[in-house]
Amino acid sequence: MNRRTYGQRGYVLITVMWIGLALLLAVSAFLSTARQEALNVRAEVGAARALELARSGVNVAMADLGRIDPDQVRSPVDGTPITLQMAEGRVTYRIIDEAGKIDILQAPSQVLTPALVRIGEVEGIDAFDAVTIAEALAGFAQQPDGTIGSVYTALIRAGFNGDTAAAASRYLTTLNFSAQVNPRTASRTVLESIPGLGPSDVEEILVRRSTGRPMPRLGSAVAWLVEGSGPVYTIEAEAELTTGARATLQAQVAQRGLSFRGGLMRYEILSVRQIR
Repeated sequence: MNRRTYGQRGYVLITVMWIGLALLLAVSAFLSTARQEALNVRAEVGAARALELARSGVNVAMADLGRIDPDQVRSPVDGTPITLQMAEGRVTYRIIDEAGKIDILQAPSQVLTPALVRIGEVEGIDAFDAVTIAEALAGFAQQPDGTIGSVYTALIRAGFNGDTAAAASRYLTTLNFSAQVNPRTASRTVLESIPGLGPSDVEEILVRRSTGRPMPRLGSAVAWLVEGSGPVYTIEAEAELTTGARATLQAQVAQRGLSFRGGLMRYEILSVRQIR
């Protein structure tokens, strides 16, 4: 009897141990799942907060762009980055004048083709593809409903990946509304694409505009250059929280006119796209 009782007790003990082990594993799995869910929620909250910080950067840039008082300091509109420290982190915004880009709907092939070849050298686009796309890019910008899409959309439809399309959008546009570009806001790559501009001309333009001096005489290239910004600008705002979360917004804004109260220039948001 004693031997039998001891055997039963040993069986019960082993059973209890297995049940305890199962419960321990279940609790561990639950805690692991809960921890992962908490990390996911934390990442989502961080991404949302970073996105709102980026929106704040867009709003600051629009206010900066809307200043018309000559005594107020305005940020350059040639893509120069401006960084602001805020409570939750920092935001860097750039204001890019669309008049400083080559309009694929207005520029002739003698401007657009060398521009795409030059952009290809900078951004890694094959030269043959650049020449081929130059001849058909305006057609890719036409949407099925008859409206005009962005350069980004046109390049995606032409077969380029998102990174390449985003990179080319820094130099090409559908919102300049002119075959000419603004030499005071055009990038080096765009200036190097203008027929009649040599390397020394490009350097002189960049030096003169950095010091606020008048543009030099540019010979035959003057047919493709005209000083005058707007009316459309692209704002890129990149936010980084102190926790490391990041978000980048790209907004296109257009001049609407002058407000009656305060006399500040107002801009209307045409589109907003989250890059990451």
